[in-house]
Amino acid sequence: MMQSSPLAIVTMRRDLSARYASTTRQWLAARNAYRRLHEQPVKNIIALRDAALRLDQLDRGRAALMRDIKALSD
Repeated sequence: MMQSSPLAIVTMRRDLSARYASTTRQWLAARNAYRRLHEQPVKNIIALRDAALRLDQLDRGRAALMRDIKALSD
């Protein structure tokens, strides 16, 4: 197993943190879109389903990025 330099680890953590921040912004926008669709009196089921799928994908991505960030901190 090859050891990474401390600078490489810091750079990877910085990159992962930037990706996590970007994904979090996208997740917040997707959550707001889902909530708006859900609160409408007449529901567009297709749009609501698509919004829920997008929210789930982003949530899984955020979780994976957080695991990677935590693994680099150990």
